[in-house]
Amino acid sequence: MKVTRAWRALVLACVMGLVVAACGSSNNDNKSASGSGTTAAGGTMTKIKVGVVPVVDVAPLYLGIKKGFFKDEGLDVTPVVAQGGAAIIPAVVNGDQEIGFSNIVSLLLGQTHNLPVQVISQGIQATDDPNNDTAAVAVAKDSPIRSVKDLQGKTIAINTLKNISELTVKAALDGQGVDVSTLKFVEVPLPDMVGQLQAHRVDAAGLVEPFVTTGKAAGDRTLIYDRVATDPKMTVATYFTSKKYLDSHSDKVDAFVKAMHKSLEYATAHPDEARDALAGYTQIPPDVRAKVVLPLWQTDLNRASIDKINEQMVKYGISDKKADVDALIAKNAG
Repeated sequence: MKVTRAWRALVLACVMGLVVAACGSSNNDNKSASGSGTTAAGGTMTKIKVGVVPVVDVAPLYLGIKKGFFKDEGLDVTPVVAQGGAAIIPAVVNGDQEIGFSNIVSLLLGQTHNLPVQVISQGIQATDDPNNDTAAVAVAKDSPIRSVKDLQGKTIAINTLKNISELTVKAALDGQGVDVSTLKFVEVPLPDMVGQLQAHRVDAAGLVEPFVTTGKAAGDRTLIYDRVATDPKMTVATYFTSKKYLDSHSDKVDAFVKAMHKSLEYATAHPDEARDALAGYTQIPPDVRAKVVLPLWQTDLNRASIDKINEQMVKYGISDKKADVDALIAKNAG
């Protein structure tokens, strides 16, 4: 199978970044990591940039910053917002950011291309509720498609080809007896998917929150929650760092993981505060924030689900070979 053009560009960006760093012409050299400030109490703080996308998934990070969990570990954490996850991996590999957030399929793909990335902490998991999750395959309210099996041979919108949504949609529909080789996938930006459904430009769409909720408000009918159908409580996305940063700042990574775990646990115990945190970094309207389905925020990496995804990536044509999961997950990962 050929590597997609987008992924080839990502790999090239990472490689070029490493070359620049190796030649000493980049000004990153982990400056933001080694830079420090002084707290009011006189303690030294380590500055860390974390690459994120402005989605529901990263609410615990923002909540943890607000509650002081990272400060308690001596970390001054600044989220760096990217419009898409593809920009985060090269930024971390290149040293512009110390830590990033990315879906697990992108990280597994990166490992197959020998990108020096290491998973360090759980980010989000699917829920185990087959009737209400953060990702769903939906059709317009007046669509003639009435069941999952009616999707055979149809066109389905997803935000990125050959990535996590294509994998989970294929796995979910395959489990319902659909011949997934007959499906046609097209790339549509997430904010445009509900409109594309209403205009009948696609037959179905692989939605994720908050668009699952806004789609329902527009009358879309949910046929299946694809992530739960693929694997309940599957690991969807994780926090990661570069091998270089981990080797040189393992104590800071340990501190980040400790604070991140506290943040995940706090967000789980205080969902209303997690919803409120969304107002600070997303444009999700208040009425949608109140209804949006929150992901599962737990600390365990759920290695079994990562292994399963690794196998499914080959089965469903996302990758031409399995990744070395042992090499991808840091030995001191939480």
